[in-house]
This record gives sequence, structure tokens and C-alpha cells, in this order.
Amino acid sequence: MSIVKKSLQENYIYFIKELARINEEIKDLPAGNISAKKIGQSTYYYRQWREGKKVKSVSLGGAPSSELLEGINKRLNLERQKKEILANMHVISRAINIQRVTAEEIIKILAQHGVKSILIGSYCMPVMRDELGLSLPTIKTQDIDFLVNLPYRGKEADVESALKPMGFSIGFAPDGSTYFTNGMFKIEFLTPEKGRHSDKAVSIRPLKIRATPLRYLQMLSEQPLKMMKEDYVFFIPNPWALAFHKILISQNRKAEDKKEKDLLQAAGLLRGIRKNPEMLAKALSYLNTLPDKWKKYIKNKIIEYVPDFFSQLQ
Repeated sequence: MSIVKKSLQENYIYFIKELARINEEIKDLPAGNISAKKIGQSTYYYRQWREGKKVKSVSLGGAPSSELLEGINKRLNLERQKKEILANMHVISRAINIQRVTAEEIIKILAQHGVKSILIGSYCMPVMRDELGLSLPTIKTQDIDFLVNLPYRGKEADVESALKPMGFSIGFAPDGSTYFTNGMFKIEFLTPEKGRHSDKAVSIRPLKIRATPLRYLQMLSEQPLKMMKEDYVFFIPNPWALAFHKILISQNRKAEDKKEKDLLQAAGLLRGIRKNPEMLAKALSYLNTLPDKWKKYIKNKIIEYVPDFFSQLQ
């Protein structure tokens, strides 16, 4: 990575954190501004602010308090800083992949806080492309998914506090699970389903979160790959498990576009695996360990989407 590109990435993360800090400070400061109106020989002051489409106004009498003036001036100064930061972020966004940079910072934060998880979903595919040499498409999505196994054996960590400096706030899904969003990204935590149709969120107390249980996720936690960075370590699924998992979950997709996306991503992974004899051998060995029903469905879809995957066995 060039020095210029690395500097831009570091500055972008710095600006995200500054923006989160400013937004947090502004929440506690008075909105609006002070206006003066002279009536006869006297001057009266009013505080005015906007709520939606309406302009609100309240009389301050003969003089606004010094505390109110200080609060409004501080907010106006922070808003000017915010405007400058957004302008700088816009310039940087034209030079780097800001989604990728932000996602990498999220992964780094969780890893450095000792959260034991596996990066799954679309964001682990660029990692496989760069680290394993697989030819895979660049995926742009707002969702970043992490797999957490139960019983949880990692360090205790307050995930909400860890993500707050990046502007993330906690939310609650209808099933009771927690997620975190900053307006650009949505971070979710998933866990393998224990028993059929167990769809209630599962509490992971050491992390102060509730995870969504999903079927077939156990596959992604078997023999995960360790990714080493300069100052942190994280894990991703092995590529053949991810490919087989995408094929299995595709059969339960109600939306045809999502089903096709799963199958196309699986096909991309399998084509890359086929070119690597060592990976291919491991993939075929792992496939044979799966239940017969799963194995049959996976094989049929592989023959349909990657017809030459099994050619070396013939």
C-alpha cells in the first residue's frame, strides 16, 4: 500500500471519529440562535430554533443568560467544524474505497477489544480475494455480519462502548437481537441455531448483546482461517465452507434476487477453489463429511453452476 493511500485511510477514520464526537457533543447543546427586537426604548431577546418545518421561539426577556450564549456559540462552532470535516471526507472518498476502509476499522476495533468472532457474509470475500488469491467480485453492502459461537469463550467486552467512537448506536430487531448502525453500516451478530426453528435472539452476556440464531452457521465456524494484520488478528470462514453454506441457505430464500446472489457468490468461490489443488482436495473431503441430504443438494447446485468442479474426479 502506498504511503499516500495509507495516510488517506488513516485520515478518513480520524474524521469519522471526530464526526461522532461532535455529534455527541451537539446533542447536549441548545439549538437555534439569539435574535433581538427593539420595542420603544427597550431591547428584548428571543431564542429561535427549528423543529421540522416549524420555527419555534421563546422570549428571553431583557438579556439572554451567559450560559445560553456560551452553549449556542459552542454549538455553532462545532457545526462549522462538522461542515469542514464532511467536506474533507467527501474529497477523500473520491480517492479510496471508504466502505472497505470503514469495515476494516470495525473489524480491527472488535479484534482489539478481544471479541472472539468470525467475519462472515459479503465482507469476508474481499479478504479471501486479497489474502488467498481467489478471483472474487467486489461486494458493496451496508451489512457487516459476525458469527459468535456459544458457549462464548472470548474476553468480556462492551461492544456498544467499543463501537461508539465510530458513531455507532445500538438498535433492537423484532426478534430481540441487537444491532449497531451509524447511518452507513449495520453490524449484526449471529450464532448457530440450536435445534430446529429456534428463532429467538440469544443473549451473549460477556459482550452485552443478543445474537440472531440461524441454521447452517456451524459450518462457518469449523476450521476458520486466521488473518494476521500489523496490530490485530481476526478470523474468516474457510472458502469451501462458505461456498457450501451459501448454497444451503439459498434454498430457503424467498426473494429470487437474494437466492441468485448466494448461488453466484458460491460459484465464484468454487471456481477459485478448483484452480487450487490443495483447496480442492480439502473442499471435497469436507463435503463428504456433511449429512447426505445437504451433500446431495450442494452437489446438484455445483453441477448446475460450476459443471467442471468435479471433472478431476472422473
